Amino acid sequence: MSSLDCTVHAIGAGLLISLGLLSPWLKDKRLKRIASNLIAVVGGVLLADAVLHLLPDAIAEFIYGSRR
Repeated sequence: MSSLDCTVHAIGAGLLISLGLLSPWLKDKRLKRIASNLIAVVGGVLLADAVLHLLPDAIAEFIYGSRR
């Protein structure tokens, strides 16, 4: 993983944690909805990025690992 990729993951994880900790203290329903949507978006992006890193390795292992 490149240093830029690690930096983006660290920023995303920090944002996810801070939004998760901030969300219970929000009183306004609009702000709670915005925070919930941001949590879903950031979590989805981090999950999609993890899948995009793991999926090619799993496919390559399946294709080339069966020929041994």
